[in-house]
Amino acid sequence: MTHDLSSKSWGCNYNVMNIIDKGMQVSLCGWYSGIKSGDYLLLKQGAGTTRYLVDSIRYVGDPEDMWFAEASFAPRDN
Repeated sequence: MTHDLSSKSWGCNYNVMNIIDKGMQVSLCGWYSGIKSGDYLLLKQGAGTTRYLVDSIRYVGDPEDMWFAEASFAPRDN
C-alpha cells in the first residue's frame, strides 16, 4: 500500500530524523495511522515527491498514531 505524506496536515505529518547513505535510507518520526512494514511512503522533495519503502515501523501508543520508522529509497517504475 502507498501512503502519500507529501501534503503535511494535522494527523498526517512526518520529520526526517536521520539521512543515511546520501538519502538511500532515512529514519523518520511521524503521525499517521495504518502504515505497515513493506508499505510505501511518498515524501515531499522539492516541488515533487520521492518514494520510500518502510523497512520497519514502531507505533508509540500515546498518541496512538505516532510512529518511528526506518525506510529505504524505492524509485518508482516508469
